Amino acid sequence: MDNIPAAMDRHLDVIQCHEDGGILLGASNLTGRYWYGSIWYYQDPSCAPDVEKCKAGVQLEAGLSDAQWLSSTKVLVGLDTGGLAVWELIDDFDTFMHQLSTLEHDDVVSSISITSDNKRAISGSNDRCVKVWDLETLASRNTYRAHSDTVECINCHPTESDIFLSCSQDGRIFLWDTRKPKPVSIVDKLPLQHSPKSVVWQPNSPHSFAVGDETGQIVVKDTRTSIGTPVTYTAHCRCVNRLEFSKDNPSLLASVSDDCEVVVTDISSPKCTEIYRNRSHRDFVKGLSWRGNKVFTCGWDSQVLTHTIDSAAVPTSDMVAVATKVKGQTSIGDMECKVETSNKDMVKCNGNNKGNGDSMSVEST
Repeated sequence: MDNIPAAMDRHLDVIQCHEDGGILLGASNLTGRYWYGSIWYYQDPSCAPDVEKCKAGVQLEAGLSDAQWLSSTKVLVGLDTGGLAVWELIDDFDTFMHQLSTLEHDDVVSSISITSDNKRAISGSNDRCVKVWDLETLASRNTYRAHSDTVECINCHPTESDIFLSCSQDGRIFLWDTRKPKPVSIVDKLPLQHSPKSVVWQPNSPHSFAVGDETGQIVVKDTRTSIGTPVTYTAHCRCVNRLEFSKDNPSLLASVSDDCEVVVTDISSPKCTEIYRNRSHRDFVKGLSWRGNKVFTCGWDSQVLTHTIDSAAVPTSDMVAVATKVKGQTSIGDMECKVETSNKDMVKCNGNNKGNGDSMSVEST
């Protein structure tokens, strides 16, 4: 525990639940002359972000943008230098030990995601590149240059290790399959109206995903051509920073935003029902993670909050509004969703855009 930093960095960007009940917390200091970051492990989430009560912590060489558990003890961290680093918890979770690092992106690593077989990682960056990494050596296996602007979010398929989604400030959503000679397909983002910011696959549904945009709109749709009907609703009034489905109940979608709010919506029917909304954060909410019926969030207000989602409050077919209470706060709401169809194909296979005036080239190294 000798390497634990003396103080917590102000901007909390990442929170990830551990299988044993603890949490990983990622923080950055973005206000000084030099930007730097830190990662922390708490066995008891209620103790975060108290430095005195953390189990382990370490200062990083730069600010961090994302972090993911690789195993019960290893963590992959994306840095604003363009680098990736692997840290391991040793000595009964008391110490973070540096294992591997690499620096190949030319700008901030904006998002990382781990493949379902846990053998590779996918990273997106402000340098517009998407990279595939071998987790055993942290060597870059492929570099794809398909997006024309910052890659905002990467999310690997929950069961297919070669498939993942990416979204970018260029306004496009890509479906990737690294087994194919031409690995990228354009997913029609309609009825999403603005630039996508976060994307996530729905568990137990191999073709369904959710995407949130810079205005707070969220769309749930199918990647297959002309299959299913997109559902859209507006959960926030500002940028959607992160989305995550509950693994225990995949119809529940949690979202956090620059509007400082945490929202949980049941999307099991075209009439989406908001079952929880919390306004306790006082600055941008950046981190989000589910465990059981609890949602953990963190933000730039240096707060870590726990939100208990009452399973009894999940709507049935004859319910149109529900109320939940957490720490004395009550949230009640019913959200009307628009169900829209598009005459366009939802997926333009291999990026060929047949029937569409747009063009796309993909460079792979």
